[in-house]
Amino acid sequence: MEYIHDIEEFCLTRPCAVTLGKFDGIHRGHQKLIEEVRREAEEKNLISAVFTFDGMPLSLVPQQEQHFLSTNYERHEILERLGIDVEVEYPFTESFMRMPPEEFIEKILVERMKAKVIVVGTDYCFGKDRAGNAKMLEDYAEKYGYKAIVMEKERYQNRIISSTYVREELMRGSMETVNALLGRPYTILGNVSMGSQIGRTIDMPTMNIYPSTRKLLPPNGVYASKSMFEGKTWYGVTDIGVRPTVGDGHQIRVETNLFDFEGDGEGYGKRLEVSLLHFLRSETKFDSLEALKAQMKQDAEFARKMFMMD
Repeated sequence: MEYIHDIEEFCLTRPCAVTLGKFDGIHRGHQKLIEEVRREAEEKNLISAVFTFDGMPLSLVPQQEQHFLSTNYERHEILERLGIDVEVEYPFTESFMRMPPEEFIEKILVERMKAKVIVVGTDYCFGKDRAGNAKMLEDYAEKYGYKAIVMEKERYQNRIISSTYVREELMRGSMETVNALLGRPYTILGNVSMGSQIGRTIDMPTMNIYPSTRKLLPPNGVYASKSMFEGKTWYGVTDIGVRPTVGDGHQIRVETNLFDFEGDGEGYGKRLEVSLLHFLRSETKFDSLEALKAQMKQDAEFARKMFMMD
């Protein structure tokens, strides 16, 4: 997949079918748009494309520190797996914020994206003061020579699927609902880093990753998980938090015990992809290291039974 990042002056080499939005998390509603783009692209011999943004700079949109369901890298990975040809991650600048809606259609979508098909949801807005909307894209389709497709929202449990819905369930630790909304497990990507190596002393070595500060995480605690490491799937238990019993109580890490993994010490610097499947318990400070070890073994035994590995 071609990745166009942080570039305002670009131009695609071929006409495309494109969908537009933030695509945070790339949930089932987003996937519906992406599938339509791919179908139109294949039918009309076009490039399939996604037009999205980097995080909005706090200098332009004052708010608390931004956290996202998917980092830019994770979003890129997911879009590639979904078969998209081009991802344009356009810089969200002050000049872009002031761009009139029709100028966005003409200068960005038509001239630079060479859009022949534009796919959006019913609530899509764009341009200065969000004055452009899905109906405007339909109204200007004939003038600028593209086909506009406006798609209804996907629903789950009688509620529209949205990134806000996913965030709410994630903050509750409701991983089954989160994963149903996403259509896949909630995943954290990172490179394995050196840990305290306490797990080795109880025959439960762990792999540690330190997620991006922009990554939205579920409540601190222990989760049954499924991980991808060097092309192989491993079931296990993942602890998210500050390790109050043995850690410094500040830096959040994602610490995973891969069941039956025998390559202790061989993973440092390599990529680990951790998918959270089920919340087991909240993070707890134990009175002793022995109590922590006993609980870790109990967590692993419970997860193994859940995965029917015993």
